[in-house]
Amino acid sequence: MAPSLFLTLLLLLFSTSQCRATVQEKEPDLIEKSCAIIVGYEECVTILRSDRRAIKATNVKELAYIILDLCIANATETLGEIPRLQEKYTKDGKTEEALRRCVMAYESAIKDYFCKAVQQLGTKSYREAQYSAHIGGALGTSCEQEFYFQAPEISPLWFRNHDLAVLGLVAEGIVSLLRLHKS
Repeated sequence: MAPSLFLTLLLLLFSTSQCRATVQEKEPDLIEKSCAIIVGYEECVTILRSDRRAIKATNVKELAYIILDLCIANATETLGEIPRLQEKYTKDGKTEEALRRCVMAYESAIKDYFCKAVQQLGTKSYREAQYSAHIGGALGTSCEQEFYFQAPEISPLWFRNHDLAVLGLVAEGIVSLLRLHKS
């Protein structure tokens, strides 16, 4: 074989393998594929990409467990923050009352909904797990409404309540995918 023909074939082969590698790198991964078919694509991708476990996940059920774990962690952290806020607002009865009600909402979100959703995933009760994730996230909104109705000031938990609502929405969406695939 002539050296120039050999070199041409080698370059062609190298070029083709580079194109394949580039195409493979651009194919959507599990996170992108999963988030693309639920409400809140951008939030979903951002949240799941922030967790190394999700990046390494090999199936949707793993993603569902991870997002529910993130919901529980967020709600638990917020629940730990509320006593400090209650001390700060002891002289403001309406804000303190709203915070007291938020304690109940967050406790319920953790125990009655997100932890229950994890159990429901384990028994393949996906419809129930989806509902539990939905209600758990909605309790962030419920807490926020307490400030709207109780206290004239802006909620000191606005960002945390918003985050829990978004996490719950993403969790609901990811769990709903399990109903579609029956994993």
